[in-house]
Amino acid sequence: MLNITISEQAGRLIAALVGDFDNVASTQAKRGLEPVFDCTDCDVVIDCTELNYISSSGLRIILDVFKHTRSNGHKAILRNLSEDVKEVFDLSGFLQLFTIEN
Repeated sequence: MLNITISEQAGRLIAALVGDFDNVASTQAKRGLEPVFDCTDCDVVIDCTELNYISSSGLRIILDVFKHTRSNGHKAILRNLSEDVKEVFDLSGFLQLFTIEN
């Protein structure tokens, strides 16, 4: 199960992901991330502090966030990746696309 909380902080949109971002959660995630896709004038931080797992379908949605944010001239930032989640991003080649914050 995945929970998504959206907030705004210092002119950035923060999407906190909690739980497992698996295939089942992907449909729900699109709806939960709608404010991110609606935002065209801010950087987006994907807070992974409490993200336990991410599947290929979850990666695809995060890549969509990256593409949307970049196309509007802003940054997509990954925050607080666990070693396991960081390894998935690294193996997929996506880690180098994002700004990383701890």
